[in-house]
Amino acid sequence: MTTRNAPKGQAPSTLTHAMQVLQITAVQGQRGASIDDYLDGLALSRPTIYRLLKGLKEQGFLRPAPIRGRYLLGYELLVLGSQAGNGAGLRDLTRPRLLSLAQQFGDSFYLFAPDGVNAVCLEVQNGEYPVGSFVRATGGRVPLGVGQASIALLAHLDDQEGASILRRNAERLEQDYRISLDDVRVEIERSRRVGYARGVEGSQLPEYTGLAVPVLDHSGHPLGALSCSMLKSRMTEAHRRNVLQGMQDEVRGLVQQASGLLYVE
Repeated sequence: MTTRNAPKGQAPSTLTHAMQVLQITAVQGQRGASIDDYLDGLALSRPTIYRLLKGLKEQGFLRPAPIRGRYLLGYELLVLGSQAGNGAGLRDLTRPRLLSLAQQFGDSFYLFAPDGVNAVCLEVQNGEYPVGSFVRATGGRVPLGVGQASIALLAHLDDQEGASILRRNAERLEQDYRISLDDVRVEIERSRRVGYARGVEGSQLPEYTGLAVPVLDHSGHPLGALSCSMLKSRMTEAHRRNVLQGMQDEVRGLVQQASGLLYVE
């Protein structure tokens, strides 16, 4: 694994090294990371790595793997992760609403939030007919421009900010997903007119489709987007209308429950 380098002229800090240790550990998955994995991935001495491992283990960010001499990510990361992306309680407030939608309509429902040039999945609930997605689980990211939730988020960003993000993502959208910026821009304008978003079909998941509704703060800035994914064969006009109405109702209820902390158009 190649870890990120510090900016030119700046020595990597202990914090940077600790984050790199966690990244290497995550890459190794359930088998756990060995001291050799850390030596291969970091330009650090063996004693320094052992000190980092000891400190991270004491804080709960690493734990011993079943295989002797290997390390797994610690449970303290789950504690932190449960609060990540939960500004104004958005994730906690949304979870039961996604579950209700999944039970009612049978499709897969998600909460996405903007994260730099990406959209990150904060929550997912699957119904009777779960489908694939650009993200595999909570915490997964896609470039803004990929998927209906991305369109819903981009449609409510400042024009300059949105244009900058799309320029930065253009190569990834084209090379990895076969999605053109022109098609993304068309869907953004359409979303602004009709109040909900569709995705731009690319080379991945061509058999799936979906809808997304933005969740906005009091200034109209997107805090997140509720998204639904389903097989194209299930997207009849009646099902589309009912799912969209259900999502819009849940967002309005979310706004009311948040006691004015959130606002949706």
